[in-house]
Amino acid sequence: MNESVSRLGRAAGAAALSTFSALALHVLAGGHAPSLIAVLAPLGASFAVAAQLAGRPLGRWRLAAIVVASQAALHTSFSLGAVAPVPLEGHAGHDPSAIADAVAGTAVHTHAASMPLAHALAGAITYVGIRRAGALLRGIAAVAVLVARALLAGLRVGPAASPAPLRRIVPLARTVRAALPVALASRASRAPPVTA
Repeated sequence: MNESVSRLGRAAGAAALSTFSALALHVLAGGHAPSLIAVLAPLGASFAVAAQLAGRPLGRWRLAAIVVASQAALHTSFSLGAVAPVPLEGHAGHDPSAIADAVAGTAVHTHAASMPLAHALAGAITYVGIRRAGALLRGIAAVAVLVARALLAGLRVGPAASPAPLRRIVPLARTVRAALPVALASRASRAPPVTA
């Protein structure tokens, strides 16, 4: 059961990384924000595909091909599900009716040059995130442990440490006081005898 939970966790992480990096960069490149269903549908589809691939070793080229295909599908989904489509001329996003016209051959589908670059960057983020997920999770866990230790150190519950007691000065007895100058005097003159 642990292996299946681990696979589903990896699949959820890969789907979320792919979908939300594409969404963020799609909108930053000038595309219109898609509706909630236009985000949830590809997220679910990405999770379903990732769950099937999570336990299998993927080569670099296979993973790259999957990431490129997912970015194309995400771009299409976000474009078709735009909340506020704009006319086709001079836009960075897409209009669903304009896409239908483009498919029918009556219009040309264009967008700003930043859109392909944004999805290429989202694909690169997804690729690196999937390839280095283990190291990334270990690093996040190490930082979380450091932060938790620092916070818990500030919230330490228990009695406050009291300062060490001061040394009590006790006067010497009279007999010791009388012997002290003699001992000190004899030490100062402890040298080899001077020859005459």
